[in-house]
Amino acid sequence: MKSIFTNDRLILGIIMLNILFIFAVGSEPDGGWVTYVDALFTVFFLVEAIVKIHECGWQQYWQDGWNKFDFIIVLIAIPSLFNLFMKESLLSMNFIFAFRVLRAFKSFLLFHHIPNISKILSGLRVAVKASLLVCVAYIVFLVVFSVLSYALFANDAPEFFGTPLLSMYSIFRLFTIEGWYEMPDAVATSGGSAWGIFSRLYFALLLFAGGIMGMSLVNSIFVDAMVSDNNDEVLEKLDRIEKELQQIKNK
Repeated sequence: MKSIFTNDRLILGIIMLNILFIFAVGSEPDGGWVTYVDALFTVFFLVEAIVKIHECGWQQYWQDGWNKFDFIIVLIAIPSLFNLFMKESLLSMNFIFAFRVLRAFKSFLLFHHIPNISKILSGLRVAVKASLLVCVAYIVFLVVFSVLSYALFANDAPEFFGTPLLSMYSIFRLFTIEGWYEMPDAVATSGGSAWGIFSRLYFALLLFAGGIMGMSLVNSIFVDAMVSDNNDEVLEKLDRIEKELQQIKNK
């Protein structure tokens, strides 16, 4: 029995079956056999966690980040078992189905089996730290021009700049090159020709600075930091090869 709950391939297969089950019955989340099959999946994953904890001990189990993630997902899904004991009138409650759907996050455990995933995640942490200040500066840039756009265009295009928060969302859309032509057109139609020229020029420059240059800068710093460890390893190997070649020449 223990081998069943420690077999990674079997566990991954059950996870995929669970996801397919959630997808298949998503339109009719409650009632009849669906409730019992769902309970079986929940109990299986709960027993899996208990077996692993008993096998390696709580301290060793909890030291693994993937085990932490798995355990939290299982705890979140446990309330879905209450569906077995609820009255029929309560079975349609959406929050019960939400607990069930959250169990689909166990599919992220597939990443645990990706080759060199630890190295990739380590590079990701380095990239987040390296690009943190740039991201903060980018957010400040976004906030400043959101407030400025609100002050300039709140009356001309309230659907985009009616409030500071709405203005921030619209400027962020602009930075992602989404609706970049709708905003200046909405402003231009409510004013004169000079105001229309100014608004189009304003949004064009903002799109270039925040959308093209800003996003490219953030992405380049993030990617460069993420692969920096790999570059260091390659440089070390090249350095060793160069030293070996130099030693051969000296002989």
